[in-house]
Amino acid sequence: MKAVWTEEYCGPEGMKYGDFPEPVIGPTDVLVKVGAASVNPIDWKLREGVLQHIFKLTFPRIGGRDFSGTIVAIGPEVKGFKVGDEVWALTDALRQGTHAELHAVDQKMIGRKPRNLSHIETASIGAAGVSALIGLFHTAGVATGDRVLIHAGAGGVGSLAIQMAKARGAWVAATCGTKNLDYVGGLGADQVIDYSTEDFGALRGLDVVFDTMGGEVHRRSFATLKHAGTLAFLTAAPPVADPARPDVQVKRANVQCTTLVADEITGFMESGQVKPQVTEVLPLAEARTGVEKVRAGHTRGKIVLQVE
Repeated sequence: MKAVWTEEYCGPEGMKYGDFPEPVIGPTDVLVKVGAASVNPIDWKLREGVLQHIFKLTFPRIGGRDFSGTIVAIGPEVKGFKVGDEVWALTDALRQGTHAELHAVDQKMIGRKPRNLSHIETASIGAAGVSALIGLFHTAGVATGDRVLIHAGAGGVGSLAIQMAKARGAWVAATCGTKNLDYVGGLGADQVIDYSTEDFGALRGLDVVFDTMGGEVHRRSFATLKHAGTLAFLTAAPPVADPARPDVQVKRANVQCTTLVADEITGFMESGQVKPQVTEVLPLAEARTGVEKVRAGHTRGKIVLQVE
């Protein structure tokens, strides 16, 4: 099969494209013919070894964490799925990745593809959608009437998080660059903050901050929270050490996909409340180009690799 892989921790120059051995499925695995897979910030962080303290990889390793595709084989213990089912998932970071024509994944991590979306659209909701849903609802407990600040609202996670929070009845502020003000407003944000000219730190009394950035953004977000508010953040963007306010909660989102999580996101998509945000499609052979664009930052929505 064709795939994109690396032989060691490396920069983009170490990414290879060509023939790679097909995966062998375990008893609870399904083998998926990948239709499309997206490009995520965690891809370059895993490849470069930035997250070695969390994910210790073995090589050679195929890149990619999410996919949309069709089941072509199942293990003997698989229940509830069959050959021909269209599915999607955010997969285990320690197994071979999804930037390949075939991918083996445990049945407990997959969900059914939204009936109203293509494989390209569905692939874009994998890592971004799971991160947004778990960060907002499972970690921060966002509910109707909450006041929420979402950082990097034009990015893959932020663009879905805005829509999900609005669908649940929250008031949403979001940060972005000047060129994305109209885009983020169009996603439903009640207040759009241009981080190049405005200070999001002027906000006060928020119930939740969803931090996809880390660093200085993380530190400055504390001031915006009300007493007993919550700052939820992603592992892929670790915060700097900071004396946390004793009266607020700081929670790391444990971003793991399960069938229940995937099906909850599929429900958002099929209802039309949340729409995928695909801004560029590249062939699998050009995965390096997509990864480098995401590595450079300031991308809008999602870059997706068309595999099938």
